[in-house]
Amino acid sequence: MRLAVGSILLLGCAGAFAQPAGPFGPTAQLLDRRIGQLTSGLLVVVDGPKGEWKPKVDALLAAPEWIDLEVPVAYYGGRAAEVSALLQQRHQAGPRPQWVIFGERGRLVASGGTPPEAAALVQAAQAGGLRSRPQLLRDFLRAHPDHLGALEDLLYLLRDRATRRTELRFGAKPGPLHPVDERFDVGRWRKEHEARAEAQERREAQREAQPAEALAPEEDQAIWGELADLLDRTFRNGDWDEIRNGALIPGDAAAHSPLMQGVCRAAVPEVERALARQPTSWSLWDIWLGLTATFGGRPIRPLLDSLVPSPTLPPSAWPPGAVREAYVADARKRKDWQGLRDLLLPEVERTQLAEAAWGPTSFRVEINGKVQEDTETGDSWRGTLEPLVEALLHLGETGLADSLVRDAWARHPWSGLPGRAAALATRCGQPNLADQWAGLASGR
Repeated sequence: MRLAVGSILLLGCAGAFAQPAGPFGPTAQLLDRRIGQLTSGLLVVVDGPKGEWKPKVDALLAAPEWIDLEVPVAYYGGRAAEVSALLQQRHQAGPRPQWVIFGERGRLVASGGTPPEAAALVQAAQAGGLRSRPQLLRDFLRAHPDHLGALEDLLYLLRDRATRRTELRFGAKPGPLHPVDERFDVGRWRKEHEARAEAQERREAQREAQPAEALAPEEDQAIWGELADLLDRTFRNGDWDEIRNGALIPGDAAAHSPLMQGVCRAAVPEVERALARQPTSWSLWDIWLGLTATFGGRPIRPLLDSLVPSPTLPPSAWPPGAVREAYVADARKRKDWQGLRDLLLPEVERTQLAEAAWGPTSFRVEINGKVQEDTETGDSWRGTLEPLVEALLHLGETGLADSLVRDAWARHPWSGLPGRAAALATRCGQPNLADQWAGLASGR
């Protein structure tokens, strides 16, 4: 997050000092460069002054036929006039609102002035000979079967496509498409990040209580079949060891796929053999956790006990950071309160000492002169302080638990902390503490 914000600020400063030269404005020039460097397709939509086409464009994200085509969408709203001038002068497009489909190296595939409908756009793209990114990669891999870079790219694309199809199948609603010509709103992102984190936690709790609904066999084959076959071959022939871990992790939606569950179960022993050789490998743990999550997860403690860390590894580095979050969740499920205390308390104490020596480590962001709440504080509570405080309350160390909550509120006030802490105290049978912690925000 820090790097992302820094990049945004740097880009903003650069734009203040110099504007690109040329016959069109910078927004149109950026699009022009993108079009000239295309390796596959791109749909450009320049909307009318009142955003007449925005609902139609957003609807594309939920259309299975458009998802299968794998063509990105560049939507222009507020500065569409600038982009419209580029499209009319360089690519013979009509007046706005207008849509244009480009192919490789900026080849004009199709254009139109009627509201974009998924079926019509797909038909126009296919009639114009546009090949999707998965199709390009399939053709390339037939000619270069040992090219792991292309294999990675195809795994990513197939996973993302199957994920979107599955989420739609089970009622998810895609969010609206962000206009390319609007500045990224950091403050809004931070608020949405906090809301997503809370929602994800609730979903995970519900998923533990209720197994994911399975796709029917024909749906499963249509949505996940190609990825399941490709991933299975990748693990069986050993190519997985040279591929980025992100390409091998099916994601949450794969829990609905019996095909993917079978592939992941078969692959786990191979990853565990690799972990025996590299017990602290972040990528191997990431793969193991991603594969096992597809079929409901596995207890972590038995695997950790079977591994032998290096004799020079500090005790504080075991279990490794790569598995820390999952280890905490596993320990909470098993009610291993002493194990949680032993793992998390030294970490919190080290942070307190560091801040006492060098000052708070929070990253402050100001937007329009207003300091934005640090979402990392909420992440820290959910991932570290909440499980530690829960363990201390169960172990009878209420004084230490109270001290940690008040210290966190004093040094890194997060608006969600009083309510979360109070709810935790109530669950642990501490109504007096719950009342005190709920009153932190009002200074009680």
